[in-house]
Amino acid sequence: MKFSIRYKLAIGLLLIFSLCFNIMTMFINNIIMKNNEKVISSELLVSQRDLNIYFKQFVMINNITANQEEFEKYSSKIGSGLSSKLNNRIVLYKKDGSLIFDTDYSDGNMYSDDGTVIEDDFKDLEVAIKGKSAYKIIRVNKTYKVIFSEPLYTDKTTVGILRYTKDYTELFEIGNELVLKIKMFILFMFCILFIFSFLLSTKIIIPIIKLNKSTKEISKGNFNVNVPMESNDEIGQLGKSFNIMKDKIKEQIETIERDRDDLIKLESHRKVFYDNVTHEMKTPLTIIDGYAQMILDEGNSDEKLIIKAASKIKKESNKLHNMVVDILNMSKLESKRVCELKEKLSMAQIIRNICEDMSLKAKKYEIIIEKTLEEDIYVYANRDDIWRMLVNIIDNSIKYGNVKSLIRINLFKDNDNCTIILEDEGKGINKEVLQRIFEPFYRGYNSSLSKMEGSGLGLSIVKSIVDKYKGSIDIESEAYKGTKVNIKIPLFYNLATS
Repeated sequence: MKFSIRYKLAIGLLLIFSLCFNIMTMFINNIIMKNNEKVISSELLVSQRDLNIYFKQFVMINNITANQEEFEKYSSKIGSGLSSKLNNRIVLYKKDGSLIFDTDYSDGNMYSDDGTVIEDDFKDLEVAIKGKSAYKIIRVNKTYKVIFSEPLYTDKTTVGILRYTKDYTELFEIGNELVLKIKMFILFMFCILFIFSFLLSTKIIIPIIKLNKSTKEISKGNFNVNVPMESNDEIGQLGKSFNIMKDKIKEQIETIERDRDDLIKLESHRKVFYDNVTHEMKTPLTIIDGYAQMILDEGNSDEKLIIKAASKIKKESNKLHNMVVDILNMSKLESKRVCELKEKLSMAQIIRNICEDMSLKAKKYEIIIEKTLEEDIYVYANRDDIWRMLVNIIDNSIKYGNVKSLIRINLFKDNDNCTIILEDEGKGINKEVLQRIFEPFYRGYNSSLSKMEGSGLGLSIVKSIVDKYKGSIDIESEAYKGTKVNIKIPLFYNLATS
């Protein structure tokens, strides 16, 4: 059976209270009883002194010799006199404990108010026989009787024993009433303490219950639960710490899941990349192998064939070289462990230098490069990255541009970004191809156009460089109507602090 903390606390409080209540009751009863006994003992001493003084005076006045025989002879007279003095029933005994006289002319037994005989063991009388005063407390129904036994003596010689009873009910009732009031007070205080403890335990336990429910929800994978804590005490701090811990765990799990997905995606990309590399390299290697074998087979007999084969081998070797360079560049871009030099770069100057270098290739196709460059635009980056990015874009515009066409390059600031817009008048790109244009090794077909040239890594490298510097690239194109490339890279004062 499962017990809640509140139940355990209630049972514990009841057990502690019962134990403390009983111990305290016994302690108070003992104090009250000792106080009553002290009062009775005090009255006994006073009574013994007064009675012996009165007994001595009585003996002197009545010219009675203070000895055993005279005491027995005048016992009725002595007893009546002492009874008048005490205003109570008196029983006289010899000093050996033998009954001499009872003022009620009875057998010496003590009676209650209703006339029943009080059970008596006469132990007080036995003490008095030894020369000491004694008393005994007897409870009869709802009354308290005290039996006194006092030796009577003259000149330190005991001549008899006096025994009588006295009602102390009022004294004991006062004590019992005091004990009852104390008990009621203790009970009242316990009730207040119990209610306070119950409310306090409820306030403590309810957040724990909420915490337990939230823990169960989290164990099921639900991290969207929160433990509402309004207090600033230890329980409230525990709830806040739990929420922080839950958020941290959620964040870590999301990071792990994201890393897992990225790893799966990376592995998938690596497989595709590897398959594409092997496929792309297989064709030129096959061609090179074929022409090399042709040269070996023909020897030097056909000079034209040898020149053709050497030219083809050279062309395919260059293609392989360019492909390897592109692969190495992409590998560097995707590796986070590459340490490289970053610096403040003037974009206008870099674009001018690149256009100057590529002007010969553009003139070959009678293509004019028109530049509109805003000065004082800087980025914080690696020079080779920016150079490679722009060369790839401009080279594609020249490669796929129409003969005797125009390429426009605009450079300007757009909020906190360096914006480069390149527009050409070329063959354009179909929508189907445009959706996959940044995929490595992807080379699609344009409608009624020949297959795109190159390794298929150029735009993928451009995208990797833009992403590396937290920028964006957007390509708009339509077949036979040219292409527009929009590149944004954060300005120097942003990247320098990132």
